[in-house]
Amino acid sequence: NCEVKLEVWGSPNSAGVVIDAVRCAKLALDRRLGGALVGPSSYFMKSPPQQFTDPEARARVEAFIQNHEGRRPKMGSPLAKVKP
Repeated sequence: NCEVKLEVWGSPNSAGVVIDAVRCAKLALDRRLGGALVGPSSYFMKSPPQQFTDPEARARVEAFIQNHEGRRPKMGSPLAKVKP
């Protein structure tokens, strides 16, 4: 059994952002990925390890979500168009 409690002290609007960040973390766990999730953290967090513009960060999140094995994206995917 696992009991989880989520409490957000910021704006009530930030709860959705936190939930989306947790969902990305769960995807990473399921894919056995470790370390910083650069794309998602750039989109969801105030001080990510690597900063991108909002459109670049969003494209990286979308690519992360669609990349089911954690492999490098195929040419033509949103992440393939973004410079690391």
